[in-house]
This record gives sequence, C-alpha cells and structure tokens, in this order.
Amino acid sequence: MIIQDIKLKSKNNPNIFVITTDAGEFIFHSDIIVKYSLSGSDIQSDLFFKALRESEILIATNLAMKYLSTRVKTEKQTKEYLLKKNFTLDAIDEVIMKMKEYKVIDDSEYAKAYIRSNMQTSKMRLKQKLIKSGVSKDYIDESLADIDDYNSCFVNAKKFLKNKEINKENCEKLTRRLYYLGYAWDTIKKVLWDLANLDLEES
Repeated sequence: MIIQDIKLKSKNNPNIFVITTDAGEFIFHSDIIVKYSLSGSDIQSDLFFKALRESEILIATNLAMKYLSTRVKTEKQTKEYLLKKNFTLDAIDEVIMKMKEYKVIDDSEYAKAYIRSNMQTSKMRLKQKLIKSGVSKDYIDESLADIDDYNSCFVNAKKFLKNKEINKENCEKLTRRLYYLGYAWDTIKKVLWDLANLDLEES
C-alpha cells in the first residue's frame, strides 16, 4: 500500500490526521502514525490496517471519555453516542469492554446514582427511565429494592396541596396527579388518609 499524503483533518483537533493512500482516505490518530512510522511512502497492507484498527479504538476511547466526563452514562448511551460518530461495532465493543473493566462505565452504579438524584419520583417512573437508559432489569430491581414509594408520594402530595384546602375536589385532583406520577392506589390512599389526619391535628 502506498501512502500518498498525510494532512491534518481539522485545526480544532491537532491529533487527528487524514492519510491518503492508493486505496482511499483513512482517519488516524497522531500517536498511531508515530508508533507505526506511517510517514513513509510504502507500507504492508496488513500492518496498515492493524494500525488503522488501533487508531480507531484510540480515537473512540478519547471521545467516549470526553462524553462521560460531563455526566455518568450507561453502556447503552455510550454505545449509541459512538455509533453516531460512525465507529465500527467491533471497535465500540472493545472500547466499552475496557471501560466496564475499569469501572468507567458501571450500569449498577448509574442506577443507584440516578435514584439518589430523583428521590421524589415513583418507583414505576424510576424503573421506566432506567429501562430507557439501557440498565438491566437485575440492576434496576437491586437498586429499587429498599425504596419505599410512600415518602416520595407524601412529598409530592404536600407540594401539590400547598396553600390549598384538603377537600373532595382537591383530593380528586391530587389522586389523579399521583396516579399519573406512577404511584400505586394503595400508596395514594394511605398518603391521603395521613394528610387528612395531619390537617385535622394542625387545625
């Protein structure tokens, strides 16, 4: 394979180059260009494509790390991000495997952190959000095992009824609101009962 030209892909990233060969154009990281001495005019095809694979994995890893640095993400979210950047599935799988090995991606911890940040959300809604994010059922069930819907339901109810009278009309509206938020009827009923008694005690 004959290397015809090497040029910077973009001024915004000094580490990414385009190598033009007699077989087409390929994207390389500068570290791989140096490692395999790709500045020469001629190179064996098998060595070139070995270097290309390493380069793709390195570039994908760097992008994934940048993506993950802003906020914790799941395996699914990271994979979808890299797919949009047009990396091959083979390279993406290797990057994700290494990141899981080093706990950079950890869906179990993601689930626990998400729940801690959304304690005023019903278990059903939490489960729906985590499923959408790609967290496995086992991790979700484990993370939600000790969560009691009563407390968050009570907080949401108090917030809804703030400066409102506890009467039939408002209780009906509150019931619909809590049911929409994913709370079970038994939980809603207990919260309404406790709020009504609390109101009597305070009056």
